[in-house]
Amino acid sequence: MQDSEDVDGWQRLHPLSPLLRGGVVLIAVLGYAVSRLVDSVLSSLDPTAEPDPGADYELAWTSHPLLALGALVVVIAAVAAVGWVSWRFSRFRVAAGQVELRTGVLFRQHRQVRLERVQAVETTRPLLARLVGLSQVVVQSAGGSDSHLTLAFLGADRAEEVRAHLLELAGRSDEAARPGMPPAAEHDPGVPAGAAPRAPAVEPPPLVVVPNGRLFVATILHGSTIVLGVILLGAAVTVGVAEAGLAVLAGAPALLPVVFGLGVSRVKELLVHGNFSIARTGTALRVRHGLTDLRVSTVPVHRVQAVEVLQPLWWRPWGWWRVRVNVAGVHGGDNDDDETVMLPVGTADEALAVLAALGAHPEDPVLLEALHGAGGEHGWVGPPRVARWLDPWSWRRTGYALAEHAVYLRTGRFTRRTVVVPHARIQSLGLAQGPLQQRLGLASARLVSTPGPVGPDVPHLAQADAEELLELVGRRAREARRLAGHPLAPGHAPLVDFPQNDPRT
Repeated sequence: MQDSEDVDGWQRLHPLSPLLRGGVVLIAVLGYAVSRLVDSVLSSLDPTAEPDPGADYELAWTSHPLLALGALVVVIAAVAAVGWVSWRFSRFRVAAGQVELRTGVLFRQHRQVRLERVQAVETTRPLLARLVGLSQVVVQSAGGSDSHLTLAFLGADRAEEVRAHLLELAGRSDEAARPGMPPAAEHDPGVPAGAAPRAPAVEPPPLVVVPNGRLFVATILHGSTIVLGVILLGAAVTVGVAEAGLAVLAGAPALLPVVFGLGVSRVKELLVHGNFSIARTGTALRVRHGLTDLRVSTVPVHRVQAVEVLQPLWWRPWGWWRVRVNVAGVHGGDNDDDETVMLPVGTADEALAVLAALGAHPEDPVLLEALHGAGGEHGWVGPPRVARWLDPWSWRRTGYALAEHAVYLRTGRFTRRTVVVPHARIQSLGLAQGPLQQRLGLASARLVSTPGPVGPDVPHLAQADAEELLELVGRRAREARRLAGHPLAPGHAPLVDFPQNDPRT
């Protein structure tokens, strides 16, 4: 079904949009009404049925099946009428360098998002929408989730067209914001204002596809899951001992909230990252994921501010890694986890493929040392030996290395963690020193990035090394922004350096 459009470029959402927005509530109401109707019909046909003790409180119309059916039809008709009116007053358009959405009958809303404020555009397909072939378009803008604009719902093909069109216009706005670039156009050549955009290009092949079986195993191989399994195993062993067994059985109910919370978090991980795939589309990464709520998000590469590659101890026998990023405009909270994970679980080659899509070189020696090094490599600066009193397990592996375009940070021995931050993306710098660090002559250096799951820091450096790191990185960050030509919109500098640009040789 084609979405209607008026002379001003305003377009309507799909007619089923009001029904889907209140789909769960409507299904619950209809389910209750139908169950009551069925009970009423069966009771009227069964002369031996005992009267319901609460029947005195039932409305009179429920005692007759036809009246109950008529009332149900009236309710459905009223809901349909309200939905139709809501649909008639809901419109959107892309014009004058912004996305606009008008909703409401009695209380009208008019929301606008400037194209230069667009951080990313994604399409989502909740379960009910997938059943009828619809999608919603989420326009993510700077300012957090409260400033996002959602077009719910459009036909699946139409939603892809709108998403591609918005990304193209937003990309042009980004280029126009940089000196030396031509001004952004608002529409494709030959397409009048407000008209339907061109169909999106052919879907690119995915770089990585994560099997759901691997994701399930990786989800189970979680620290909290393993600790809980050890506790339950110990409890099962001690049940056979008389006194200890009674104590374990008495304390078992206290574990139920823990088991429930753990189960919810693990199931959420599967639902969010199931059916995961990632592809490179021009200057952006396109991520598909979700079992019940299918999401397709596109993240411009130049908005990626920091990259983290980590490997928990439980994943090391399989050689699995996870890749996360900080994206400008995405705060990285619990609700944003699905927007910052570029690879939920993958092999080393798959992790390098994702990093390559972000601008890295798979054979960069600095990157490989950051991922697999144990400490002491040439060009890496780490904590002094006295740091073993504060970090006896990981102090030797901890460290940093500077390259032409980025700084590499490496921490953790049990959970290996590598962070790459381009100099042009560093927001500010910080130095922290606790009482014990001060006594030992140590300090922790922090490179402040945009909000997100990646926290670039190097703990327990010698104070002189920490101060030198901040001085060098600060100078390189200022120079990188100067070369980019805009202090808040750095250019498309590589994420990491190629081997021939290794500054250590």
